[in-house]
Amino acid sequence: MADTDAMVLVTGVSRVFGRRIAIDRADLTLMRGRILGLLGASGSGKSTLLRTIAGLESIDAGTIAIDGRVVSTPGLALAPENRRVGMVFQDFALFPHLTVAQNVGFGLKGRADRDAVVGRLLERLRIVDQSQAFPHTLSGGEQQRVALARALARDPAVILLDEPFSSLDGSLRGEVREDLMETLRETGTSAIVVTHDAEDAMIMAEDLALMDGGRVIQTGTPRDLYNNPTSVAAARLLGPLNLVEARVHQGVATSVLGQKSAILPDGPVRMGIRPTDLRLTGPAQGLQARVASVSFAGGYCVVRVKTDTVALSLHLPGEAPRTGDVVGLTVDPARLMVLPD
Repeated sequence: MADTDAMVLVTGVSRVFGRRIAIDRADLTLMRGRILGLLGASGSGKSTLLRTIAGLESIDAGTIAIDGRVVSTPGLALAPENRRVGMVFQDFALFPHLTVAQNVGFGLKGRADRDAVVGRLLERLRIVDQSQAFPHTLSGGEQQRVALARALARDPAVILLDEPFSSLDGSLRGEVREDLMETLRETGTSAIVVTHDAEDAMIMAEDLALMDGGRVIQTGTPRDLYNNPTSVAAARLLGPLNLVEARVHQGVATSVLGQKSAILPDGPVRMGIRPTDLRLTGPAQGLQARVASVSFAGGYCVVRVKTDTVALSLHLPGEAPRTGDVVGLTVDPARLMVLPD
C-alpha cells in the first residue's frame, strides 16, 4: 500500500534516556481506518513509542508522520494538541472535579456545537444516564467509555490507547473490549492499542506489531504472527510455547518432536510447538512420555509431561490423564516452528 494510506508512519525512530535505549530504530505503520495492536512485555518500549507518536516524548532519530504531515524529527516536535491525536491513558486520567459531560467536553471549550457533540458521544457510548455523575462513582468500564468519548470529541485522526484493559478483570474486561472494538469500527477511527496481553492484542487488532528490547521485531496480521513467528521472542509474546533443541541439515530441521523444512543455514536452532498443538495417544504410539502433573484451568487442563530428554506442556480439553500415566505424544509437522537459536 502507498504511504498515502498510512495514518501514522514511524520511520527509524530512536529514543534514548541516558545510556538506556528505550526505542531502537523502530518502524511502524498504522493504515487508515484500521486498528493496530502494539504488543510487548513490560519495558519493551511500546508505551514510550506511543508517547512519541502523541508528542509527549521527543525523538533522537527518525521521523513520525500523522496523516501525511511530519510531526516529529530530532529537534522538532509539533505540540500534542496540534497533532489531531486522541489519547486514552492507562488510568483514564479523568478530571475528578468534573462531571462525565464536562470531562467529555473539556477540549471543546468555545465551540458553539459543544453540547451537541457531547450529547452524540454520550449516546454512542451508552453513558447518557451518567452524564452528571462524577468519575469516582463510575465502574471501571464506564470510566473507560468516558475517557474514549473525551478522546473522540475533537475528531482526531488517530486514537492512541495505552493498556486500556489493565485495570479491568474477568467478564468486564471482555465486555469493555467488545464495546471499544465496536465503537472504533463504527466510527472508522484509526487506532493504536498498546498492550502486554496477547489475547487482547489478537482479538482487537487487525494488524499487529511486536516489540522487544526497544525494537519492532515483527509485523503482520495476528494470525500470521501467531502461526509464523520469526524468532523465539516473537513466538513467546503470542502465547505459551514449548521449545526444544533442534538442528538444521540441508534444509531440514530435526528434533525430538519431528522434522520440518527450514530456510536456515545448517546448525543448531530451536523448535517450538504450542501446548494446544500437542496430542495424546496410546503409550505405544508417538513419543513416549510420563505425566508429571495435571492442573485444571477451566476450559482445559494443563498437562505437564516428561520424556527421556525434554519436559513439555499440553493444553487438553475434556478428560485428562492421571499423574504418573505413560502416554504417547503426536505432533502435526505443520504446527512446528523452526526458530533461529
